[in-house]
Amino acid sequence: MLFDYLRKLFSRHTPRWIVFNIDLMVVAFSFVFSYSIIRNLQFETFTTQDILIPLMLMLLFKATSIVITKSYKGIIKYTSIQDASRIFVAMTMSTFAFVLVRRYLQSNHDVLIVARRSIIIMDYLISLVLLTSLRVCYKMIYRRINRIQHNYLQSTIIYGAGHTGLMAKRSIDADMSSNLKVVAFLDDNRLLAGKSAEGVPIYNFNKKFDFVVDKYKPKELIIAIPNIPGFKKKKVIELGLQHNLVIKNVPPIDKWINGEFTFKQIKNVNVADLLGREPINLENKNIKSALTGKVVLVTGAAGSIGSEIAKQCLEYNPKYLVLLDQAETPLYELEYRLGSKNTEVVIGDVANEGRMEKVFKAFSPDVVFHAAAYKHVPLMEDNPYEALNTNVFGTRILANMAVKYSVDKFVFVSTDKAVNPTNIMGASKRMAEIYVQSYNNILALNDDNHTKFITTRFGNVLGSNGSVIPRFREQIEQGGPITVTHPDITRYFMTIPEACQLVLEAGAMGNGGEIYIFDMGESVKIVDLAKKMIKLSGFQVGKDIEIVYTGLRPGEKLTEELLNQKERTIGTHHPKIMVAKVRKFNFDEVNESISSLVKHKDNLTNKLIVSTMKQMVPEYISNNSIYEDLDKKAQKALEES
Repeated sequence: MLFDYLRKLFSRHTPRWIVFNIDLMVVAFSFVFSYSIIRNLQFETFTTQDILIPLMLMLLFKATSIVITKSYKGIIKYTSIQDASRIFVAMTMSTFAFVLVRRYLQSNHDVLIVARRSIIIMDYLISLVLLTSLRVCYKMIYRRINRIQHNYLQSTIIYGAGHTGLMAKRSIDADMSSNLKVVAFLDDNRLLAGKSAEGVPIYNFNKKFDFVVDKYKPKELIIAIPNIPGFKKKKVIELGLQHNLVIKNVPPIDKWINGEFTFKQIKNVNVADLLGREPINLENKNIKSALTGKVVLVTGAAGSIGSEIAKQCLEYNPKYLVLLDQAETPLYELEYRLGSKNTEVVIGDVANEGRMEKVFKAFSPDVVFHAAAYKHVPLMEDNPYEALNTNVFGTRILANMAVKYSVDKFVFVSTDKAVNPTNIMGASKRMAEIYVQSYNNILALNDDNHTKFITTRFGNVLGSNGSVIPRFREQIEQGGPITVTHPDITRYFMTIPEACQLVLEAGAMGNGGEIYIFDMGESVKIVDLAKKMIKLSGFQVGKDIEIVYTGLRPGEKLTEELLNQKERTIGTHHPKIMVAKVRKFNFDEVNESISSLVKHKDNLTNKLIVSTMKQMVPEYISNNSIYEDLDKKAQKALEES
């Protein structure tokens, strides 16, 4: 009962007039106390003139200074360094004014102000300490009373004892809803080891991590070092996960709300941090010159990649941004999110030649980013016609329209699954690569100002629609189990912004015919990723959430590649971007093969589609698929080639 009453009492905001009057009482007490101490507590010798006149004069100056600095307006329970600074300015200003007026009156008007310098100095120091201490004590009592409502305070350690680490600690201490208590700092700086910051000990991260965990039994680890290298961040995360700590992260300074940091901004680490490499940042000048004032068409604009491409394109002020997709609701939501007057939304299917003709005729795009595709491997194994129709025929239609309507750059978004494909989706994307590249080669022979076809090829995109990360996150939220196809399956990963930067940069720097690939670091074991996601969510593998192996799906392979054995790479101006040197194909032969499929597309059987794919892409060998019986023909064709 008493606790509830005190909590309610301290939760109320103290009115300003009460704070102001308390401050006046404090400064009055300070002056009288200082006067008494200096006069050896001889109260009988005090006269009204001795103490009353200087007291009234000092109160006048201090009251005026408090009003000017607005030190009484601060909310007491949220007292900060700024509030203490205002008190310091108010007391300094009022004391200085008192000294000047006292000297002036005594020298020009024979008015004796009985206040020694020692009294003035003592009064200044006592009033400064009392005003600040009262506020700090009130804040500490308020914080203590509010934290009693938590059953226990959860021990937390912070990696980084610098400015950001201290701000993280202060934000935790200041937030009454937090049940965290910072018990230790960890830092790589050896000079800080053995010292303390705001009463919290600092330990060397490399030598004392295990010791700190054993001693303090923390539940959370907060990473509070801005611009920490990717490999270092991965090491910190993995060490924390080994001890079943919940890992959180302080966002970069440019992400702070209005330049200020609060406890609410401390979030769980991003899955992208598990990649263990530096984020890939590209040169924006090239992209700006390629897109500013241009009409840009993005196909598949409602998808994860397409929508991010659209978002990044708008930063470079295109004349128009045409968003094309056949998914109505996601496209509507994208238009709403972008909220730009420079966007045009078009519902349409890239495999509909008549519709694409109207789009190109109406908008005459300068640049095309072709991201529309069917991408899910198991689904395409069961629906080879749709993979062929959208990924191959649709790309062919768009490429032909690009040439017909004099598009400057056509950037095709491909995938690492097109390399030595083991599934229909990958083979269809490889066929599309072959078409646009061979088309570019034949155009380059006849016209220097031809449409330039450029291909980008990258691995799995973290967080894209239907990818493994959202599925794992959903399974964790449901309490598991997490399903992984195989314990040894690995994939290359990149973030959505990285993937889209590659697409935009390729469009800017490409001269036609290139296949651009990223240096995406080491491939990641999917089961390791699943385990880390479980631990990052605060659960234990096997105890809270299990991992179940379901077996490789049709068309799926254990490892992905960015190059096949006959390909090599050459460098570019950016160390993370390479150009794949691939086999050249005769455009007339490629066009004839695809045209034949288009001509008979209404009568195509699944086996006929797949066998044709294997002829055009000889390295395509089916894996765990019903089409494996067609591989003997394909192998023979590969050997003959």
